[in-house]
Amino acid sequence: MRIRIYRRDRSIPLPERKTERSVGLDVYSAEDVELWPGKAVLVPTGLIIESPPGYYFKIFIRSGLAVKNGVSLVNDVGIVDEDYCGPEDEVKIGLVRHYNPADPNREQPLKISKGTRIAQIIFEKNMLPEIEWEEQEKSDFAGGSRGGFGSTGST
Repeated sequence: MRIRIYRRDRSIPLPERKTERSVGLDVYSAEDVELWPGKAVLVPTGLIIESPPGYYFKIFIRSGLAVKNGVSLVNDVGIVDEDYCGPEDEVKIGLVRHYNPADPNREQPLKISKGTRIAQIIFEKNMLPEIEWEEQEKSDFAGGSRGGFGSTGST
């Protein structure tokens, strides 16, 4: 699959698989950033990526960065639409460092250096069908309520 990509800084590697059977392509930070506990930061990648027609990509945190440093994506999984590829549509990764009172370094920022692998992207086929809403006058689709949010169990 050929994918068009633009790099604002050619010293940053292109997204890449680290093993032959990896699903995700590692993405790198294009700048030095500091992550303070509880503060969200948008980390630039310097990349503009055009998904192939009929595809989009998802952004996931690298598990090593997450587990070793208490970092996650701000929005759990980033979804980048097929048409997000204009001249100002740089892929940025929203990261947050979680506060951990037991962390002896909690008063210091976690420094992510330019060129650090921070996330992975995975291309997926856009399988969303055309949607036509059929609005109803009543909400009893199932013939009665199950009890609302969290009603299938209390333990």
